[in-house]
Amino acid sequence: METLRRLAKAFGGARPGLAIGGGVAVSGANATRTQVAINLLNAAAGNVGRTVLFGPDSAYGRVTPYAEVARLVRAMEQGEVEVLLLGPGVNPVHALPGGLRFAEAARKVGLVVSFATEPDETTALAHVILPDTHWLEAWGDYAPCEGVTGLLQPTMAPVRDARQLGDVLLAAGRAVLGSEEGKGPLPWASFEQYLKAAWEPVVRGEWAAALRRGGAWRAVAPVPVTAQAGALEAGAAALEGDAAGFALLPYPSLRFYDGRGASRAWLQEAPDTMTQAVWDAWVEVPAAAAAALGVATGDVVRVTSPHGAIELPAYVSATLHPKAVAIPLGHRYAAYHVPSYVGTAPTPMSPAALLGPATDEASGGAAWLSVRVTLAKTGARRPLAILQATHDQDGRELAQHVDLRAAREQALRGRGEPHAPISMYADQVYPGYRWGLAIDVDACVGCQACVVACQAENNVPVVGKASAAYGRQLHWIRLERWAEGPAGHPTNLFLPMLCQHCEVAPCEPVCPVFAAYRTEEGLNGQVYNRCIGTRYCGNNCPYHVRRFNWFQYEFPAPLEIQLNPDVTVRQLGLMEKCTMCIQRIVGGKDHARDQKRTVRDGDILTACQQTCPTQAITFGNIKDEQSALAGLRRSPRAYTVLEEVGTRPSVVYLRKVIRGHA
Repeated sequence: METLRRLAKAFGGARPGLAIGGGVAVSGANATRTQVAINLLNAAAGNVGRTVLFGPDSAYGRVTPYAEVARLVRAMEQGEVEVLLLGPGVNPVHALPGGLRFAEAARKVGLVVSFATEPDETTALAHVILPDTHWLEAWGDYAPCEGVTGLLQPTMAPVRDARQLGDVLLAAGRAVLGSEEGKGPLPWASFEQYLKAAWEPVVRGEWAAALRRGGAWRAVAPVPVTAQAGALEAGAAALEGDAAGFALLPYPSLRFYDGRGASRAWLQEAPDTMTQAVWDAWVEVPAAAAAALGVATGDVVRVTSPHGAIELPAYVSATLHPKAVAIPLGHRYAAYHVPSYVGTAPTPMSPAALLGPATDEASGGAAWLSVRVTLAKTGARRPLAILQATHDQDGRELAQHVDLRAAREQALRGRGEPHAPISMYADQVYPGYRWGLAIDVDACVGCQACVVACQAENNVPVVGKASAAYGRQLHWIRLERWAEGPAGHPTNLFLPMLCQHCEVAPCEPVCPVFAAYRTEEGLNGQVYNRCIGTRYCGNNCPYHVRRFNWFQYEFPAPLEIQLNPDVTVRQLGLMEKCTMCIQRIVGGKDHARDQKRTVRDGDILTACQQTCPTQAITFGNIKDEQSALAGLRRSPRAYTVLEEVGTRPSVVYLRKVIRGHA
């Protein structure tokens, strides 16, 4: 009770304040009641209209409710469904709770037709597969919320022998009705014509203009909301299963969500934000429970619920609740357009298989927090490929932080006076530009978007789980997670680490063929034609950001068409690293020269900067004192990593502001 009073006092005194739910942890049979309680808490604290706005309705409220899906499955089991059509992106065998028994019910349907764009667990049950076109190859529209309607048009011809779902349904409808094209209730020759006709009341003859805009949108005022007097029943959600077991938290994967992105090799190779694991699934086990079971990270454990059992490698967590285990949803391995050297791997089993048909009592939605599970050590091992060996900085202050009071007073934390810039080399003179980056550690959430964007922009190949486990990943950016504070409840600091483009670069003087060199615009360049693969530069880099091509990596068809023609595809035996998107820099300078001017601040965006959802990355000309980058470099929160080494990086970081414990 004392804890509740303390939290209530702190929450009531916060201005502004905000109460939010806990994701899967509050998605049990009482999910709606819990959200109502959260809304009432915000209303009592005066947050409604300030930090909480009840805006336009989300389109998710109009999709088929889970209760209707459950009724469909029951009808399938009873033989009442003769034909079942499964649209693209739909994989109910993997995503639905195992207690619904969708796979068993689907086997009782006379004809199952799948429009999936790639093979998955559900297509294995289909009698007919009619692949839909990719959304980049198709016409379409979408309405994510009230007031926003978007248009999609093809940007490329279909890569495979596929047909758009809309065209297939129109043709099938005409065949069933016995009507001809241009006549009857389905006169449209194609889905494009149907879409254009459906949009006519909105665009009023301005179809081409709507395509250029990408759709139509209008302002929607926030919905006024008032709290009403009444009684709210509160209580913990009931969990099915062994009372001595662990609450199961099946949470959506940040990279794959429910599995729809799992066939993307880029996403498979992007490390998980918290565990830093790649190319696999796992069950997070509390440290105390792991010790009692004699389980270490990589040991395979059997997870059993009243509805099924799965086996996954363990990841021992020091921060997980002692009576809970967590398994990410969406981890399914699909050998689909991946290089041959990636190899095969066991298909990770979905935690949805452990769930029953329980629903939220008020909304009818699936209750994801609904079962307890037991754990058993199998004796087998499946080592995880984890790209970061430790999350303890060991006093090195790579990811730095400052408390809120010190930040307000513009005081620096920690190491006293900066290190004197001692060098036996003369300062380099930059006649034109000097490029640099600023990265705000306070804004970075570790989502890995910059990692994947860099991989796509710069033709960085995937290496697979085996090579990643050896530390041979090729990412030009890595997202390091460092934990500060109490071991059971730390503050996580995320540090994007890339080539620092040092003024005094240790990699340059050790290269015997001058492949690593300093450009006149402050970049640390790499000449691939000169490189002979000694790897001296990688050994001498204190930031460990240079990557070596141990093999001749592949881009199997049709992935070769995704390659950026402005970037060289590197070969076996070459060293590579971040170029600060030199191809974009050259393009920006060419564009400015065509307009007879210099490059303006904001003209050039690196791939990582362009993709970052929190705008944590800023690129610019260090010499431009009026640029956003120059302003950030002058911030009292600014620092450089391993400043004491004297490399004088062109990349600065802004310390994270700790608003509680550190």
